[in-house]
Amino acid sequence: MKRKDMTKKYFFLKFSIPFALSYWFIDSAVHYFGYGELKFEVIPSGFNELWMRCVIFILLVAFGVFADYHTNKLAVKDAEKHDNYISMLGTTRQILRNFLTNMLLFRSEAENSKDYDSDILKLFNEVIDDTMAQIDNYDNMQKANKEITGDHH
Repeated sequence: MKRKDMTKKYFFLKFSIPFALSYWFIDSAVHYFGYGELKFEVIPSGFNELWMRCVIFILLVAFGVFADYHTNKLAVKDAEKHDNYISMLGTTRQILRNFLTNMLLFRSEAENSKDYDSDILKLFNEVIDDTMAQIDNYDNMQKANKEITGDHH
């Protein structure tokens, strides 16, 4: 499912790799300037120091992969919730429109009946017209919102 608001792929990985490389070089600088080593070693000659840097590098990159995976998973879940919500709203609107259609049919039958009270029929018409106006206002707001946001679901 592709959506504009979903997190871009490898977003955190793009930050974790440079961060891990920066750590590697900063650690080399700390050893050279802080501990007074004789030469600046990007790749340390001692196995213990090389092993520690590699583990930290791998952990930082793995965190970026982990963060990307879970962020994308949450974005997909949110997109599904949004789509379900929009679908539910459409279904609810359709049910309401069907109800109003039935009420209009009822009104038509009441108008044709000679025994039905005209004052009650007038109130009934006002309620139907008011409800239809509210639905139309809602539909117009939804259309305007889609035009503004560019979301055409």
